[in-house]
Amino acid sequence: MFMASHLGEYQFSMRKGYGLVVFWFLFFGFPNIFLLGSWLDGNTDALLFALLLWSPAFYLLADRIRSRVHVYSQGLVHQSLFTRKVIKFTPALKMYIRRIHETIYGVNAARHVSVRLVQNKVEMKIPSSFLHMEEMVQVLLDYQQAFMLPAMVQAFNEGKTLNFGAVKLNRNMIAVNNKKFPFDLLRSIEIENGVLRVYSYTDSGGLFQKGAMSAELSQIANFDILNYLMTPPEDGVKVY
Repeated sequence: MFMASHLGEYQFSMRKGYGLVVFWFLFFGFPNIFLLGSWLDGNTDALLFALLLWSPAFYLLADRIRSRVHVYSQGLVHQSLFTRKVIKFTPALKMYIRRIHETIYGVNAARHVSVRLVQNKVEMKIPSSFLHMEEMVQVLLDYQQAFMLPAMVQAFNEGKTLNFGAVKLNRNMIAVNNKKFPFDLLRSIEIENGVLRVYSYTDSGGLFQKGAMSAELSQIANFDILNYLMTPPEDGVKVY
């Protein structure tokens, strides 16, 4: 295992599941049943054709054997089939966490979590094919709470503009997908079906009317910090 003591205390390692590998071996193995007789007769061409059919499955198998994410208290090491990326957490880290719920007849059937991290022009993508994604996300959120939140609250109080990806925020202004309105007109925020909706009062025709701007949560970095800054302590973000 690649050791990185500068990333803090080692937590655990993650690997990808093998379910997809089994599927592809069975899927491409079905046509090979009809070539079994040729194999037994020593037909080299039939054997090479069978191996060619199985090549995607062998690639997936090699990827599963090689791919690992080593989780540390202050960083991640992502080892893929051919490359290795290392990110050491700092308060400038942008975390994009995406959760997808699959339902069958209204019943939750599966939940997929993927993560994209961006820092100092280094991007690390961790797909939902890795196991124990929620445990890794919790490590990220623990670091965010302990180190990123105080730094960003201080920057916000100093009047600096904070970049959350699709949302930009300072003490005077909120911008959602480049649509701006004054911060003091903020009314509430809601989440529905993975979309953040920001409600304000806009002056139209002399009357204050409710307006809404929206952005997908997967396009918003460090959402918990954004929610903290935009939501009064006595309120909570409304999730539907």
